[in-house]
Amino acid sequence: MLQQGDGKNRGGDIKYFAIIAAALGAVLLLAAGCGSANPTSVASITSPIPPVPGKGKLYVAVTGTSDLQAGSGNMGLAIVDIATRHVEMVNLPAAKAPHGIAFTPGTRTAPGSQGRTALEAPAGVLLGDAQDGRVLQVDLASRSVTRTIKPPPNAKLSICGMDTFTDGTIYLSSMADGMVYPLDFKAGRIGAPVAGGDGVSSSICSIVWVNGGKAAYIDNMFDPDHPETAGYLAKIQWPGGRLIKKVEDVTRPAPGGESLSHQMAATPDGKYLYVADSIDGKLVKIDTTNDQIIKSVPAGKEPRSIVFSADGRLAYIAVCHEPVDNESSVFVYDVKKDEVVARIPAIPAPLVCGIVLAET
Repeated sequence: MLQQGDGKNRGGDIKYFAIIAAALGAVLLLAAGCGSANPTSVASITSPIPPVPGKGKLYVAVTGTSDLQAGSGNMGLAIVDIATRHVEMVNLPAAKAPHGIAFTPGTRTAPGSQGRTALEAPAGVLLGDAQDGRVLQVDLASRSVTRTIKPPPNAKLSICGMDTFTDGTIYLSSMADGMVYPLDFKAGRIGAPVAGGDGVSSSICSIVWVNGGKAAYIDNMFDPDHPETAGYLAKIQWPGGRLIKKVEDVTRPAPGGESLSHQMAATPDGKYLYVADSIDGKLVKIDTTNDQIIKSVPAGKEPRSIVFSADGRLAYIAVCHEPVDNESSVFVYDVKKDEVVARIPAIPAPLVCGIVLAET
């Protein structure tokens, strides 16, 4: 009980009890946060998920549960909103293990992106099937296949990459024979191969042009006849396809001749080339001025393809089996830092491949 006293003592007593009350309040608040049956008060003070760098939407070719054959599970196209991290799965019954993806001709794209970075909302995309070499035209408004372009008779075409040259021609990279096929979109026809094969390459996933389009790199994924051979890049003359040199040991040999490198892309200024190393889970960075490997950067369990933002500051990587075996993700890569800075999970399929970006 508080006894009466002079004003000085009463002031001291008030301060004493104020300190005790504050301490008790802090203890009660801590107990409510740590020991209550409903711990939502703890969650309410946690920091929100940081925003993903960049803007627009990503379009990812979803292969399903099998790389080269149409298997079970989701297959077709995933649409990823960068700002919200929302993933929409567009299942396409006509798709047969699609790997390649490109915007439909006429879409305005960024310089140096080989048609893979759009500067406007695209009307549609093209998907390239690995199983039978067909190209599917997908209307994005209706989320449906509106056209199918078949490969030439007797062609061993298993589409992995789809890259656009400066004249607007889309070229298809084949895993089955290591050759590059031109697509005549207007005529609805795939032409005869124009490069690759014949000692240059046996299985490829993409083509990247350099030196103003006078030369190109094609990536030799693996050699089924010599699985001990490490993955390399063939630098070829364009047009014509004459071998200039091989950039050796880009990826290590894989047991059983499994695929080593997948798609690759150059920075918008053309100075650096990045190759998706699916065996070791890295991006292999190459200086295009001297064809020297600069470094390998960790990029998830199984990176498959990469696309750069129009300004070259960011890249987005399609990664299989992340964060768990039956899902895939998109990793966000800071080019200046040379590291992954964010991730967008929850593509509902274990295998993905090609990726393109619409910065809208």
